[in-house]
Amino acid sequence: MGNYGELYRFEIKKIMKNRLTVAMLIVTVLFILIEAFTPKLYLSKEMEDAQKVLDGTVINDTLLQEMYPKLVSNGTVWTADNMIYEKIAEMEDGILPDGSEMSEYSEEELYKERESAITAIMQEDNLTEGELQWWANENSKIVIPFTYHYCQGTINFAQGMSLTLMCIMLISALCLSTVFTIEHRQRTDQIVISCRNGRRETFFVKIAAGLSVIIGCCVVSAALLALLITAIYGINGLGAAVQLELPLSAYSFTMGQFIIVQMLVMITAAVLFATFAMAMSEVVKNSLAVMGIMVGLFIFGQLELIPPRFRVLAQIKAMLPSNQISIWSLMEHRLVGFGGHYVTAYVAAPVIYILISVFLIVIGKIAYDRFQVTGR
Repeated sequence: MGNYGELYRFEIKKIMKNRLTVAMLIVTVLFILIEAFTPKLYLSKEMEDAQKVLDGTVINDTLLQEMYPKLVSNGTVWTADNMIYEKIAEMEDGILPDGSEMSEYSEEELYKERESAITAIMQEDNLTEGELQWWANENSKIVIPFTYHYCQGTINFAQGMSLTLMCIMLISALCLSTVFTIEHRQRTDQIVISCRNGRRETFFVKIAAGLSVIIGCCVVSAALLALLITAIYGINGLGAAVQLELPLSAYSFTMGQFIIVQMLVMITAAVLFATFAMAMSEVVKNSLAVMGIMVGLFIFGQLELIPPRFRVLAQIKAMLPSNQISIWSLMEHRLVGFGGHYVTAYVAAPVIYILISVFLIVIGKIAYDRFQVTGR
């Protein structure tokens, strides 16, 4: 039991050689392939080339007045003659109220409408005066008017991260929830407990092995998705403002910065998934129950069940990993305050995930230490 490196490698091999782990890794690769290639089914070479024509063009009155005469049915019909404006029209449509006629809006009116829409969203979410002021400062960092950039690849990658996180959650739920319970099921726990250092050292080695596997899966999955996206669509647009995809977001992120934030959140979320699966399975001695809880919470995070007026509940739900990694999290403007200072959910969520993970490890350690073999 003194050779921790040997035991650590042994535990990793146990996890990786599990048939369920192998199956889930294959499923994850298939999901990533589907996520990478599916947009290509709807994006022809002609459409892709058209989106690149106006790359680097400022979305101002000059461009809008050039675009408006070529719109058909208020930007709902696209042909070879007007296809280069499709993404710009989609951005404008995301700002204007439903049923608005695009051609009636000048550059000044368009961006004023954006400010009004953002204010209305923040008021609906019950933001405080302090939060509104914080966002006013943040929003002032966004360069207006926007500059259009072709960023199909970066948008596809950002959207694909949600599916990647779901796969990581399933790997944790299905493959790591048995790290401890398998000892009880196969009745080898007596051997482990009776060994020298068979409690503390073994527990932390198992936790370390599980975390290593899940973080490794997280990094490799994201790298595979990035490689496929780059090969298929290119990785242009890392410097594009996120407002090209979500114009009513008040974040001053570029697409590249948002992807980095997604990666940091996903890694901490993976740590949370792994520790929950391992520690709670030791507490309840039932891996199926832990799987059900994890999948249930993930699905709950996708349901729109809590109205914005219930601010605390709505904010807790928004900070669930399944919501936090989504590109739509850029529309989450509720802040976390500490003594008059505010941070966004992107700062608060990873810290909370790590703190919860540490708490779960402590709870799991207590349950592991107190376990006594009975009824054998």
